[in-house]
Amino acid sequence: MNPIKVFAGFVILMLGLALLLIKSASVQYGSVFIIGPIPIVFASSPEMALIGILIAVVLMLTALLMVRP
Repeated sequence: MNPIKVFAGFVILMLGLALLLIKSASVQYGSVFIIGPIPIVFASSPEMALIGILIAVVLMLTALLMVRP
């Protein structure tokens, strides 16, 4: 495990949390889990769900292109 990458990830996480504390507007969130060939999308709003679906499609196409010779 590269300590520089771990530190960079920790710094990015802390900056994101600081931005959430500063921002007073409502927060929208979403996540994408890809289990085998099936993407599962969770989101707090329809807009974030659409973004999650687009990310899932891009990830699946990238994986498909990496596997094919």
